[in-house]
Amino acid sequence: MIDTYKLKLSLLTLLGTSTFSLAQTLQSPPMLTPNPRTAEGQLPERFTIGLTVINLQDLKVKEGDRISQGQVISDRTIERDRLNSERKDILNSIANIEQMPKPILKSVMPPKELPAADFDFEEVEVGAAEMKLTQARRNYNEALTIDPFITARANVNFAKAGIEQAYRDVELQQKKLEAINGIPGLPPEMLVHETEKLKVKRTEWEKKQAEYDHRMAEYKQTEQARKQEINELQAKVSEARTQLEKAQAKLRAVKEERRQLEYQHEITLAEHQDRANQMAIALSQQNLQRQSKLTELKEKLVEIEEKKNRLAVVRSPYTGTIKRVKTEGQSDNTIRITLTLIPREVKP
Repeated sequence: MIDTYKLKLSLLTLLGTSTFSLAQTLQSPPMLTPNPRTAEGQLPERFTIGLTVINLQDLKVKEGDRISQGQVISDRTIERDRLNSERKDILNSIANIEQMPKPILKSVMPPKELPAADFDFEEVEVGAAEMKLTQARRNYNEALTIDPFITARANVNFAKAGIEQAYRDVELQQKKLEAINGIPGLPPEMLVHETEKLKVKRTEWEKKQAEYDHRMAEYKQTEQARKQEINELQAKVSEARTQLEKAQAKLRAVKEERRQLEYQHEITLAEHQDRANQMAIALSQQNLQRQSKLTELKEKLVEIEEKKNRLAVVRSPYTGTIKRVKTEGQSDNTIRITLTLIPREVKP
């Protein structure tokens, strides 16, 4: 940049009266030799400087001002102050973000594990109920194989045979009495004797009948007891079956309850994992936003520095007097100004 400036200055010196303009990327003034001369070694009579400013306050001289070589003619102070203020704000924002503690992932306690499934009590109840049912069925089947009527039936049959025999004896004695009753000349004592024998036979028949009735009563009592025993054994089988069904239903219920509990636990675990994932995603987004904001601010900072570097400071190439300041026009928010400088000799 300095070499380009010297080249421009040399050309303008050869021409005598020229227009001077600095590139906007020049930040600091070049090193100038005091009052550069023309080719003949004389100072130009006048020197014209063309400037482009945004605000008239950027112009640091006015007509009639005596200036020295290297003195600032134009400087975009307002824009530089604005950029410095913006740079300060950005630096403060960066410092605030960097000083803030980074978001960290908070650990969330997972739900407690379910205790091991335990159906021992219910399974023991089912096993006991099965044993009771098996025993009740065995007792019932064994009872069916036993005939408790053997003795009672024999007693009845024996008593019945006794009745029949006693009845035949009565009939025979009755026939005998009838037969001898018609025999003429039969001693009365024989008739009385045979009549008494008929009475004895009848009494014996009545005894046999009573014994038969007794045996039949015993038989009926045995039959009733048998029926009651079978009914009771059947009732025990039914009760044992009912108890087994209840125990099995209870076992199924606790297993279903356990299955529901495990299902709910799986849902809870999935929800916990989902929350953990959401928290991790949120943390990642926060860190990404933080980093993105820092990157954005640092890019703005670089942009501001570049803008500051493009704010050129125009300095006078000669010591002399500002003869004229003329505004040439305005376009695109910029003002074109022409300065006329009357150089003068610098006394040694």
